[in-house]
Amino acid sequence: MPRRRPDVLKGFSSRFLGDLDRLERTRNYLWPGEVMRALEAWLRYADSPARRFWLDDNLVDDCGCCPDPVEQRQLLEHVACALPRKSARELRRRLDELDDLY
Repeated sequence: MPRRRPDVLKGFSSRFLGDLDRLERTRNYLWPGEVMRALEAWLRYADSPARRFWLDDNLVDDCGCCPDPVEQRQLLEHVACALPRKSARELRRRLDELDDLY
């Protein structure tokens, strides 16, 4: 039985997922699943009503359990630059939707 896609990856094409998998396996600054984790973190942050307090009060601690959403967004932008053109367009379209929430 095929595995189900995580909710954050629904709507992406199989081409994008293949390119993303290839990128995560070949870049030394990424590991498998890191982009999905970054997308989840940015989605939770952009969709949260408390997001304005988070940056104003600098509540991000260095424990490592809660990723810094701004760093995750920067990582996603780097990934978009490293992906092939069509896959990068898909990722940027999703990021634009999330940025509009923010």
